[in-house]
Amino acid sequence: MTGEREKARRTAVVTGASGGIGRAVALEFLGAGFFAILCARKERSLDSLEDDLVPFSGNFTTSPFDVSSEEDVEEFTARLARAGKRIDVLVNNAGVVHVGPVEETAADKWDEIMAVNAKGVFLMVKHCLPLMGAGSHIVNIGSNASKKGFPGWAAYCASKFAVLGFTNSVREEMRDRGIRVSAVLPGPTRTGIWDSLDGKWDFSKMMSPEVTARIVLSVVSQPAGANVDEIDIVPSAGRL
Repeated sequence: MTGEREKARRTAVVTGASGGIGRAVALEFLGAGFFAILCARKERSLDSLEDDLVPFSGNFTTSPFDVSSEEDVEEFTARLARAGKRIDVLVNNAGVVHVGPVEETAADKWDEIMAVNAKGVFLMVKHCLPLMGAGSHIVNIGSNASKKGFPGWAAYCASKFAVLGFTNSVREEMRDRGIRVSAVLPGPTRTGIWDSLDGKWDFSKMMSPEVTARIVLSVVSQPAGANVDEIDIVPSAGRL
């Protein structure tokens, strides 16, 4: 009986699962009965989820690796393949932020943002696709910065524009294979990342990560034959 339940349970891979939106998405999917594979760059950051994961013992596994490293991503997917795992949902959420005027943006910071935010999505899709089939779903987490530029956020916006363009192209490639592809574009969300940025932020007008998590679950729960191609999520207080 346990084996039958394991076989029937859907598997979700979530990157950037150690905090913020990724953590909320992982917990939302676990609560909905998915088996979740929680991915983040550092094992220590995944260990911080220990208390949150107690109710879901046996329903998840953690996997520390760098999404911007093709070697790491290949090793991750090879392990899943050897274990006979199928990926039903892939949520690409891992991301980094650096802000500042263009003239003060170091080339290595630009490279890191593009490597994690854009290249990481590409690598995860490229290497996870062999483990996905008809009925599977790819959700790429963009941002309102995927469609609009903001002063001081040029590198971040460039990376998120890239994510949306990539998502739109992959969606067309996957239609005949029955794999759905969605872009979820949340507005300002209260996560720990704001604490590392200079400036004054009105947290009362930001969304909680759980808002996006519920919408991501809703997106992958659409009836067969329907797809949410793209969804913008804006705080009810309006754009900040």
